[in-house]
Amino acid sequence: MKTKLFAAILVFVLALSAVSAETAPPEEFVTVFGDTMPEFDPHRSIYSTEAQIFTALYEGLFSYDPTTLEPLAAASSAWKKSKDGMTYTFEIRSNAKWSDGSPLLASDFRNAWMRLLDLNAQYAAFFDVIVGAKEYRLKKNSDPASVGISASADKTLVVTLNRPTAYFTRLLCHHAFAPIHPSMLNVESWEARIPYPVNGPYKFSSFKEGKLVLERNSFYWDKNAVSIPRQVMLFVGDDDAASTMFNNEEANWLAGPGNYDTILLEAAIQVNPIFGTHYWYFDCSQTPWDNPSVRKALALLLPWKDIRDPAKYTAPATTLILPLPGYSKAKGIESQDNAEALKLLESAGYPAGAGLPEMKIYFAEGKDSRRIASLFQTAWKVLPSLKVTLVPLSPGKYYDSIAGEGKLAGITLAHTTWIGDFADPEAFLQMWTPDSPLNDAHFSDPAFEDLLAKSYAKDAEERMNLLAEAETLLLQTAVVLPIYHSFAASVIDVDYIEGWYQNALDIHPYKYLKFGTPSVQPNVASAGTAASPAL
Repeated sequence: MKTKLFAAILVFVLALSAVSAETAPPEEFVTVFGDTMPEFDPHRSIYSTEAQIFTALYEGLFSYDPTTLEPLAAASSAWKKSKDGMTYTFEIRSNAKWSDGSPLLASDFRNAWMRLLDLNAQYAAFFDVIVGAKEYRLKKNSDPASVGISASADKTLVVTLNRPTAYFTRLLCHHAFAPIHPSMLNVESWEARIPYPVNGPYKFSSFKEGKLVLERNSFYWDKNAVSIPRQVMLFVGDDDAASTMFNNEEANWLAGPGNYDTILLEAAIQVNPIFGTHYWYFDCSQTPWDNPSVRKALALLLPWKDIRDPAKYTAPATTLILPLPGYSKAKGIESQDNAEALKLLESAGYPAGAGLPEMKIYFAEGKDSRRIASLFQTAWKVLPSLKVTLVPLSPGKYYDSIAGEGKLAGITLAHTTWIGDFADPEAFLQMWTPDSPLNDAHFSDPAFEDLLAKSYAKDAEERMNLLAEAETLLLQTAVVLPIYHSFAASVIDVDYIEGWYQNALDIHPYKYLKFGTPSVQPNVASAGTAASPAL
């Protein structure tokens, strides 16, 4: 009797174990990105792929709420703001540590931020709201003590602003404000130092042959909230291969690549508008492209209905900034006007374009960018003496060729896409100030700067109206020629993967992801049933 009971119990336990094994969530989450290898230095990174990866590795004083993008206290346990809104005091969590077990200190934040200012890196202009930061990064003041960032105690960071900044805590979610481990402050090649200490929910395991593996950080202050033990990130340039990986359940998220026509689980295709715009811009550093009348004249000669063809774009853009609640008054160039264009050229001293130098239009080779560049070239043929040359570049080399240290000479017009790093118009407007490292157009206009300066002292509607005036100036002087507002496209089964939400910045912090109940894909048989052919 006892033997039979034991055998029955054993059978039950084995059956239960089998069921548990079948339903146990996977140990790893696999993301497929495009084939551009990431820059791991958060001060030198510029791409959205890197921003996504950094949500796993780094954590600033605040992080993004995955649904609303509101700032959540992260490395900071508490903070307070002075009555005048100019001084913030942050307390670093007592249990916040680096992945090597050493304590995370307020000085780690200060030293990291000062490093970014020393580099005057891409996002350094974000720090201009801090006392002395702008002067320091532009080498107008070499005294680090002049910058309003201080570690008053091991776990206390004090930041003094030069103006009230309504979006400051939102700004602190950006990876440029993350701390850096002391051992990495003077490192040039970060990839060669992997694995190095980080303070995010995950830490490095390995990176080789286009495969990045991260594992849960046991020293992370909120480690119990991190569900998935391991993150695997692949960098793939083949859309068909990426789709096959998803269809075969070898990947959980296609974050960019993929042939969506071949995705079997159509409900997994996620498309949503984001706070981003694709636009072309003039390089205003040389005559005559620094003349607003010349730029506007050329813009008025363009066939905007064809360029912004709604059959080609879900959200054609006449403004740089996607309209936000309370922000919708900016006015761009919306239609062609040859007569007005010719008047502007004559008043600028270039009648019918006579005397204008050769225009060189640089673009990343692709069907749509070539279409637009060709429309520009054709439209400007009405100016008989104007030579317009198209300069296509391979997509892999294009962005390094139009900006930064590798920028090519002689660019008249180029294109790019900008995604705002925080949900406020200043995420787009600050980059057009003359001292911004992001100002690839080399645009400078005191009237534009004055409108921004006036907005700093205003709140709510009055502030938004001034910012809309500043944007209108950019648009009406044709510094920037918006084409369409961006959409984010991913492939992920959100019924299976919990914690992934569509949002305007297309940021999905890895900390919040966890496995739920998998959907049955069309090519996968459910337990106990025969497989049906995929239609």
